[in-house]
Amino acid sequence: MMDSEQVIKEYDLGGGIIARLRDGTRHYFGGYYHVRIEVSADITLSASFFADADEYRAALRLLGDRIRFHRVLEKMAVPESGIKAARQGLLEAFDSNVLPYLSRPDFPERFMRSEYTKCMKSSARR
Repeated sequence: MMDSEQVIKEYDLGGGIIARLRDGTRHYFGGYYHVRIEVSADITLSASFFADADEYRAALRLLGDRIRFHRVLEKMAVPESGIKAARQGLLEAFDSNVLPYLSRPDFPERFMRSEYTKCMKSSARR
């Protein structure tokens, strides 16, 4: 469960959005480990991101009042002696690849609209 894992870093993305990085490193087998960093950020739905009140209400029904951005950065079969370096490499990958995306001013709206569109397509297929 992600919430029980240790938060190793937090980033204030503005607008009340906090990105949390949790260390989910686990023993893999023998002397090897699965080094895993889980990234999450909760985004509250905002009516301003939708075309009108009806679309906003539909989004609330499909998504709830909050959506979660979630990504996993991982490296498998890391020897115990390499855990620290592997973790640092994953954190650097986050800083150079994921953080710029999350830090964009239009990230909350774009992510929310993307998740809403996915849910609309999924519910239309049922």
